[in-house]
Amino acid sequence: MKYNIKEIRMDRKVTQQELADRIGVTKGFICRVETGTKPISLDLAAAIADYLNVSLDELAGRKQEQGKE
Repeated sequence: MKYNIKEIRMDRKVTQQELADRIGVTKGFICRVETGTKPISLDLAAAIADYLNVSLDELAGRKQEQGKE
């Protein structure tokens, strides 16, 4: 699964290194996740979402349809 991490991270002006340091992984790991070559656990996805202040759905590129909850 390719996450929407890069776009969100760049929008928030967070570097790969800052994100990596915050969640306890390497910059290379973040790079591989952003390109879709490295899967991540739900725990790491949640940590990234928390740091970037987005939902897991938004991080995964899922958009909520209007009128649906």
